[in-house]
Amino acid sequence: MVDYYTTPNQLVTKIKTLYSDLTDKDFDQMNGGTILLQNDTDGKGDYIKSWKHPTLSKPTKSELDSA
Repeated sequence: MVDYYTTPNQLVTKIKTLYSDLTDKDFDQMNGGTILLQNDTDGKGDYIKSWKHPTLSKPTKSELDSA
């Protein structure tokens, strides 16, 4: 199941709150980023499409909701 976050930048903010060492580069696919967020413009909002960070595990819905 995909979890959506609809406020602009809400998902990035929640992830960075959980993992304060992350930077914008971690989300920049053009420069080696390992976290891919996507918005399919279907009105549902942003979600984590791919998480390939080498040391941090993908946050759960519960963790994101509490951030």
